[in-house]
Amino acid sequence: MTNSNCIIENRTFTHLTDIQRGKLEQMAKIGTYKQAEMARELGVSQSTVSRELKRGRTRQLDYQHNYYEQYIAASGARVYKENRENSHARNHHKYSAAFLAALPENLAPMKGLRIHSVDTFVHSYRKSHPDERVPCTKTVYALINAAVLPIRNIDLPMKTRMRPRKKNVSEPKGHNAKHLGRSIEERDPEILSREDFGHWEVDLVLGKKIKNEPVIITMVERKTRYCLTKKVWGKGATVVQKGVLDLMRKQGLEQFKTLTTDNGSEFSSLSLIEGITEDVQVFFTHAYASWEKGTNERHNRMFREFIPKGVTLRPLSYAHLLAVTNTINDRPRKIMGYATPAERLQEELAKLQAA
Repeated sequence: MTNSNCIIENRTFTHLTDIQRGKLEQMAKIGTYKQAEMARELGVSQSTVSRELKRGRTRQLDYQHNYYEQYIAASGARVYKENRENSHARNHHKYSAAFLAALPENLAPMKGLRIHSVDTFVHSYRKSHPDERVPCTKTVYALINAAVLPIRNIDLPMKTRMRPRKKNVSEPKGHNAKHLGRSIEERDPEILSREDFGHWEVDLVLGKKIKNEPVIITMVERKTRYCLTKKVWGKGATVVQKGVLDLMRKQGLEQFKTLTTDNGSEFSSLSLIEGITEDVQVFFTHAYASWEKGTNERHNRMFREFIPKGVTLRPLSYAHLLAVTNTINDRPRKIMGYATPAERLQEELAKLQAA
């Protein structure tokens, strides 16, 4: 992964120097220093001191021919150097040839649809081939960056678009100027835990911003990450409300407890669903706070891999939209232990039938 697109913070630590090891040896010989005090003296973390003391622990013999253990800076430096020399990645030829051959095939889109990412394919292949030597995800990315594999970074659509994550969660920046229904502040806080099934987020995927352009309604269930879609001809409030209700009825109204959407005018009629289905509550996020329905936003980003921004949705067939939706629902998710949304949905449906 390129440094500019890396989502991991840059490491700021440095390795111990010979001078620091010498100071550590003196403090260890005195015997009155605690590890926390040693760490403060050297300007490093306590875990660094702990590891170095173990690394340089050497068996000594005193004048009475009694053995004792003592930290020796030279021994610590020698072991450190040996570990560094042995820390390089294995030659890629030592990994499973079948895995390396299958990787490009599974990352290449089939008919424009790609199910696996590098990470999900690594874990799926390991699960089905436990006896083969399979590299970890980080090693595969290193092999891609080194041009060892017939895959380029440009072939991985998400990798070139990743941005650094925010350190702090944003607060809502504004108040809703119009009252469309229940505020998200009224929603049960336990919904955030994702332990209960039936809480959905609703949004639209747009094509060209022109008159009479169709849109795609997307609905994502928070616990299973299962996604529903429907292409409708227009984004008027009545059209959107009818499209959402059609999706709910087709999926089964018993699977819906709440809907959460933003305060756009296209959703201004969504609260009417509460009068049609008494067991469903509709909530609206704060203004300029799309992250309050982040599960749906994340899935819309997946859709953009297949349906780029600025492209008209008029030629999009219902069959192709269904194929894209099924592809996304069949993608293993790291956050769910590499289960797929389709698998998790079936588990929840089995619970509903058992109840």
